[in-house]
Amino acid sequence: MFKKTALAFALLLLLNSCAVQDKNFSENDWYAFTKTNTQRIKPSEVYEFTDEMIRMHGDNIGYLMTNKSYKNFELTLEFRWNIEEKFNKGKAKKNSGVMYNIPADSPDNIWPKGIQFQMKENTTGDFIFLDNVTAIVNGKLVEAGASVTSPKFSANENSYGEWNQVLIHSFNGKITQYLNGKLVNECVGASSKEGKISLNYEGSPVDFRNIRLKSISKEEN
Repeated sequence: MFKKTALAFALLLLLNSCAVQDKNFSENDWYAFTKTNTQRIKPSEVYEFTDEMIRMHGDNIGYLMTNKSYKNFELTLEFRWNIEEKFNKGKAKKNSGVMYNIPADSPDNIWPKGIQFQMKENTTGDFIFLDNVTAIVNGKLVEAGASVTSPKFSANENSYGEWNQVLIHSFNGKITQYLNGKLVNECVGASSKEGKISLNYEGSPVDFRNIRLKSISKEEN
């Protein structure tokens, strides 16, 4: 009787662990792709992995893309603008982004099909729907296009150079985007519901850390 109970308990723990999986990303989970190359590249040959951070700087505009696709997840990460003088060549507004729900069969290009959490100095939190991805925002269907922006409805970015926390909750086409604990954008009916995740480097030196993903089994309240 004890053995049966122990086995049942072990199976229950296994099922629970399968239902909710926490993932911490390492260099092996990514590949790099840049505007000047046609092939996938080892991440550390393009960007810097150091001090538990990913530091993206230099001349290679491109991205880090996950090798795997994900569906129904909560993604959290932190980013900050790298303000070291040696990496900053201009005074344009800092610009980057986190993309997700990038279809697995979408070809590598700058930039791929999917949904982006826009990271842009003083305007972080917009949706950008790329390559005809659509969704319903504030009750209105976003018009399909090559790159369509749906502005954030609230601002909450920390001071220049400080760490910011991003949280993206995606479940069957319903998506909420949080910045530093505050809801800044949301949509329903997204046409792209699953896929890969990328960290974009658009020429503005930026650091990422604490990138974690949790599989979820129900819609956010």
